[in-house]
Amino acid sequence: MQSLPINQNKVNALIKQCKHLNVFPIFLSYYYPATEPNPVSDLLTELIEEAVQYLSIMTNGEIEALVDSFPPGVKMFVERGSASNEFLASIALYYLVVVVQANYISLKQIISGDTSQSEVIKTYPELEAKLDFDGLLVIDDNFKLFDGGIAYKDHILHYHQFLRREFSSNPNFDFLRRFIRYYISTRSKNEFRIAIDHHRLMPREFFRHIGEMDAWFGPLFDRSKLDDPYAVGLTIVKRIRPSIFDMTNRLDRTEFYWSYKDGVKTFEVEEISSGDYSFDSYFLNRYAHGERDIQQQILRHFDGAVKVYLQSDYSARLASQMPSEKKSHKKIKLFRIDGNIDIEEWTELLALFFKGNEMLIEYFNPEQFEEKFGERLRRYRSSKSMPSDSD
Repeated sequence: MQSLPINQNKVNALIKQCKHLNVFPIFLSYYYPATEPNPVSDLLTELIEEAVQYLSIMTNGEIEALVDSFPPGVKMFVERGSASNEFLASIALYYLVVVVQANYISLKQIISGDTSQSEVIKTYPELEAKLDFDGLLVIDDNFKLFDGGIAYKDHILHYHQFLRREFSSNPNFDFLRRFIRYYISTRSKNEFRIAIDHHRLMPREFFRHIGEMDAWFGPLFDRSKLDDPYAVGLTIVKRIRPSIFDMTNRLDRTEFYWSYKDGVKTFEVEEISSGDYSFDSYFLNRYAHGERDIQQQILRHFDGAVKVYLQSDYSARLASQMPSEKKSHKKIKLFRIDGNIDIEEWTELLALFFKGNEMLIEYFNPEQFEEKFGERLRRYRSSKSMPSDSD
């Protein structure tokens, strides 16, 4: 590929931040223009501005030759147009996508196993004592395991590159979830160890970026486990974009959380609006709550509300998840039912209350979701990924 003489130190810093925050090169378009403070957005903006300066003094033929040198999978995203700043910024963005992609993963570095420049040990030298002779991290109560990483103090430790799908994508969530589940259930009698990536270290406030790449986190709804006190925890359903549902409302995800205490299972669901979907500087998230008495096997309570978040606080809600979510500015309750509530009626009322939120159907009835929306969504995404007629 042809090259632009942009600042290489800044390019290296961008690659480093992309790795730390688990930002894959092809998703750099989500970080420009910046919608919130982010190390990737900051560096990307500076580099695009620099690249545009070089592009602005190039001829149309030189620009065309540069774009034609992009790999086909990147070139298809470049919309051709006049030499406006917006057009040049788009070329600069995808030029950087190619540059970052070419330097994103070093198999030589991974295979060498050299930890002398470990970002993890540099920040937390005490963790060196928790590595065994194979370099595996011995897991104990100082760590909290998620399928997207390991929480330790102010950071998330990434799993080893070879614990990622095809060694290059997101973590192997299926394996890691099973591993974590078994760790939780048997840690009193078994010892667990796992490999980490020493060249990545994510500040906790950016942990949501791992979740943004996958559609599911957590178990499917299982009606047979309604009265199982151990069938608890968080499920997150993401809206995969591009999505036809964004035409109605722009939602990032929906969180479903089950907990248990004193014979009662509590259910909470909150839809999480995207950071650009506000109303007069307020973010409004629909929320529902229910209580199941597992001794009497009845759903005894059900209510719905809207949680109101201030614009200044909403980034904290986007970055958090139940049960440790950022609290809302105000909760306005909209309905409540008490007694012995029929489960069929409950699921129907939930779906209707969250009208326009397809993720409710995806959680409660994935077969119905696939039958109703699956093929339509795939056609829509395919059409959006096709190059324009002018290409």
